[in-house]
Amino acid sequence: MTMELKHSWAGERMPWLGGLCACLFAPVFRPGSKYLDTLPGLIAIMLAFLTFSGVVLAVYYDPWHAFASVQFIGRDVHNGWLVHAYHATGTTMLFGLVYLYLFRAMLTRGYRAPGELVWALGVKLLAVLLLVGWLGFVLTGGAAAYWSLFKASNGALALSGAPGAIGNWFFGGTAGGNALARLEVFHALLALAALVVVGVLFSARGAVTPKAEPGKGVAFFPYYLSQYLVALAVFALIFTVLAFFAPHFGQPRVNALPADPLTLLVGAALPWYLLPLAGVAGALPGIWGGILGVVGALAVLAALPWLDRSGPSGAKGGLYGFLTWVLALDVLGLGLSCSPLLTVLFTLWYFFHFLVLTPVVTAMEAK
Repeated sequence: MTMELKHSWAGERMPWLGGLCACLFAPVFRPGSKYLDTLPGLIAIMLAFLTFSGVVLAVYYDPWHAFASVQFIGRDVHNGWLVHAYHATGTTMLFGLVYLYLFRAMLTRGYRAPGELVWALGVKLLAVLLLVGWLGFVLTGGAAAYWSLFKASNGALALSGAPGAIGNWFFGGTAGGNALARLEVFHALLALAALVVVGVLFSARGAVTPKAEPGKGVAFFPYYLSQYLVALAVFALIFTVLAFFAPHFGQPRVNALPADPLTLLVGAALPWYLLPLAGVAGALPGIWGGILGVVGALAVLAALPWLDRSGPSGAKGGLYGFLTWVLALDVLGLGLSCSPLLTVLFTLWYFFHFLVLTPVVTAMEAK
């Protein structure tokens, strides 16, 4: 069955659902598809869902009274608590999907030629979402959000020259209503930019996905469509459980308190998806150390296709797979570590994995 016939089959029997699945999942309709091949489609669905819920929240949000407006949405707006819970849970699910997508690509070496652009776009999507997620966090106006914005804005404004000018333009002042109003605009614009990145990623992914030969397409389209329906059902079940039983999963509890300039928090209080990168930034001294650490961590991740010396058709060795699992534990340690010494060690291993182990091990396994 050719791709045109499959799309026609879905369109005739399920006009809206078939068209949606054909649009989101067409690049992976092929024999041997895995359930995790649905991750890019789920990321796109979740990002669109967050965009719509964010528009609803923005209608009632007041950056000059950030914390009070968030409480108003949850208590006085009709079903506002539900929209807020969906938005918070959706953020957790989205980052979980993106991290899982990148980890799976590393484990299967899906970043190798001709998939370098797809991998680079995936890392770019992660970078944009991290900034969007941090902006959404500081917009809540809680105690942890206030001090996170206070430290970031003061650090940026302390820079001299062009970096300082960019920091002053981005934050527009200190951690007050004017700054939050400005950051709310950036939050919305960057969220739209993430949607654009996802669209380009789908286009690039479809261009490098092997096409079925004429007459040798998927023989039974409903079976492969059912894979994605099952994936959506499992995803919806996890989402529902988190939304109703743990809507603030991974969020610092102290952020449920209003901001107080006279109360200084001890340690970093950030959402779980920001903790690994915050650990890298905190392991290096000074403002420039933190900036270079964050940029370097994302840069070596994006450069992985060129650090891998096995070539496009190189064998998948067991040692590299083992080291990838160790890297996952290292990133987990960066997020959970409370010891400055351990954070430094985890950061050193992160860069050592990409800059030393990856070229050496992949070159050895290619022989």
